Order: sequence, then C-alpha cells, then structure tokens
Amino acid sequence: MATYSLTRYAQFLTAGHDLGIFDQVVRAYAHFRAPVAPLKGDGFNILGDHFHPIMAVLAPLYWIWDDPRMLLLAQSALLAVSTVFVWRFARRRLTPGWAGLLTVGYALGWPLQGMVNFDVHEVAFAIPLLAWAVDSLDRRADRELVAASVLLLLVREDMGAIVALLGLLRATWRPRRLGLALVAGSAAWLVLVTAVLIPHFSRAGHYAYWDFPALGPDVGGALHTAITDPATVLRLLVTPDQKWHTMLFLLVPLLLLPLVSTRSLLAVPFLLERFLSARPALWGTSFHYNAPVWIVLLLATVEVVGRVQGWRRRALGAALVATLVVAPVAGMITAPARVQSLLPLARLVDGSAFQTSAHIQDQATIVARVPAGVCVVADDRLASHLTPKDVVATFGLTSRPQDFYAIDLSQPVLSVEPNQKTTTDALELALGAGYKVVARAGTVILLQSPDYAGPTAACPP
Repeated sequence: MATYSLTRYAQFLTAGHDLGIFDQVVRAYAHFRAPVAPLKGDGFNILGDHFHPIMAVLAPLYWIWDDPRMLLLAQSALLAVSTVFVWRFARRRLTPGWAGLLTVGYALGWPLQGMVNFDVHEVAFAIPLLAWAVDSLDRRADRELVAASVLLLLVREDMGAIVALLGLLRATWRPRRLGLALVAGSAAWLVLVTAVLIPHFSRAGHYAYWDFPALGPDVGGALHTAITDPATVLRLLVTPDQKWHTMLFLLVPLLLLPLVSTRSLLAVPFLLERFLSARPALWGTSFHYNAPVWIVLLLATVEVVGRVQGWRRRALGAALVATLVVAPVAGMITAPARVQSLLPLARLVDGSAFQTSAHIQDQATIVARVPAGVCVVADDRLASHLTPKDVVATFGLTSRPQDFYAIDLSQPVLSVEPNQKTTTDALELALGAGYKVVARAGTVILLQSPDYAGPTAACPP
C-alpha cells in the first residue's frame, strides 16, 4: 500500500484535497503553529472544518522528513497496524491457518485499497482504533476499551456516535457503569465539538457539514422526520441504486454473515451518515468511506465463523478464502485492467503504476519552475507537489495577491471544492490581471504576477 501510494504521488494522481491540505496542516503542527490550510481559504483553521486533533501526532514525522509522502507512509502504517488486531481477534476463535487467511483477506479488501487510492484522510486513524476497540470489547479489557474510545473521539466529530454504540455494547454485561459512562461522555463530546469547538474555529461560526436537507434543517428536524415519516428515511437509504449496490459489494464477499452479528451495529452510524446524505460522493465504492465499515463487518464475520464447529466452520472458512483472497488475487493477476476501478493495487501488477507519460513530465517541469517561498494558486493535481515549498491556495478561495498561477488546462476544474472554478476561468482572470506566461509544458502553464520581485517572508510553506 505504501508503494502504491508513492506511485500515485509520482504520477501526479494525488490531490490538493486532501493530501495538500493535510500536508499544510501537519507542517503547521510540526512548527507549533495553528493548523491553517490555505488550500481551504486564507487563514482557514482546519479545526473549524472537521475536528481531528489526532492529526497532530503525525507532526514529529515531519521533523524526520518534511514531505507529504510521509503522510502516505503513515496512512499505510496505520492500516498495517489494524491487521494486528484483526489477527488477534481471529486467532482467539479460529486456528492459526484460518485466522491468517482471513487477515490476509481483510488486508486485500477493496475498501482498504480504495482508501490508499485516495490520498490521506483522518479516518485512517479510525481503522486500527476501531479494531482495537472491538478486540478490547471481545476480551473485556475495559482500560483498553476506554483508551481506544478516547482516541476515536479525537479522530473526527462523528466518531461520537461510534463510541456511544461501543458503550451500549459494553453495557450488556455488568458492571454497566462503564458502558453507560461511554454513552453519556461521547454524547456530551459530540455536542461540545459540533456546537462549541468547531464553531469557535470556524469563520462561519457554525458547523458546516449538515448534509441531510431531505430530513430537516437540523438534528431536531431529522429526528422528527424519522419518527413521523420513517418511509422517507427508508427510501433515502436505498435510492438511488448506487447505495444498495455498495451494500452488496460490502456484504457479498463476506457471505452476508455480518447480518447475524451484533458487532455489525458499529457500522450503522457510518452507513446512515453516508446514505442519508445529499452528497453522491458518499454513496459509492470510491474513496475512503468504506474502510471503517469494512473493518467492523470483517470482525463481525470472524465472530460468526467462530461460533460454528466442524465441517460448517471449514466450509465457511473455505468460502471466505475464495471470496476474500482467491478472487481478488486472481482478478489482479489475470485481468488487472478490468478490476482497477475496485482493486486499484492491480496497477502494481500490470506495471501501470510505474509508468511515466509525457504529461507527467510536463507537470514535473512546471512544478520545478515554481520558486520556493512564493504564493501560488495551483491546479489540484499540482498542489501537493508545491505545498512543501510554497503557500498554495485554491482558485476562488483566496483573496490575497498571488505570485504565480500553475494551471493544467487538461483538467476541467482546478479543484474538487464546491466552487468548481474551471481552468479557463483561472487563466482568463490571471491574464486579465496582467500575469504573464513564463513557462509552458504541454497543457500545463505557469503565469507570473507583474508585481513579482522574488520570494518573500510572507509566503513560507
């Protein structure tokens, strides 16, 4: 996974959103500054967007190597750590052979491959922490459960719902006080973060990620809709078809076994948050969204297999090895081009991950022409290659004077942000403001401000 992530960076497939943003954020932490991300806007404090202070623990890595690729390596390491907990959980229920094969199947899972195929995200921390929490529940190790739960709350604000469910599961045996305390504490933390902390850091003064307009304008409205009109909620969960297609992709390789395990309840908040949202990007099989669901469903599957004995266990184990190990490996070896949309690590098998095109060389040429210590508006694919040396902003989200514009005209828009400014918009604005083309390589151009007089102290990375 680390190798694949580095090839994506080398091929300019990583983006300013999110790798460039987190590179700016972690570098700020490493220099003991506020986590400001210019790619999100001038002076934009990332804690006013999503609340993920756990990203600060990556800051010491930048004292070793100040580079966004360090984040790619860290994410791969986090996913690797999660396999330790999967193995430990499986080993208590199964023989070493079956436990090892199912752990390999977990690591090969398309949701994890999807995560490394999309830059870096704070949710990567949730994968080993969820595995640790479920493993702690299983061993009734209360101290470890509390530690994992506290760390989960620092990953992102929506983890409060997950910790509350962990508390409910813990409250199914005595003494129940700890479980109930986790429920109450996580609920209070969720309110504190969304109602106080995020608005405090946000320039808008409120939490900006209420994406459920069909349910109501706020949590109260959503609860009212769920109670008075449950049919609407059910309809939203299965329409459009992309939503239940995603569920099939998650459950079929696991032989639908998670459906009979209470551990699967931990996946419900993730799925509700995604499928009830108005954002289509959350509904499918792409990006990082399925990884936390995958770890929960995989552990639930192992629990179910561990309940049965004799030939039934052997039959279920063999079937799971076929769907989780044999099928993906066979697909990546025999038809790598066909399976790359779901199993992107197949690009390592057919060698396409290591290829260099003329366009990649053009992008590298323009990146090399941008001086260090300048302010630059950059195309989304160029951004994470410039953030180590410059203050990089997103076109349409900055009002400060820029020294350079780096634009790839082959891309329809400069950023994945909702403003969706086109490359043509940026080019016309820059030329109209007197910027001059100082370098061109294929479709990638670099424009310099007429007022540029060299790097300044105002534009440190």
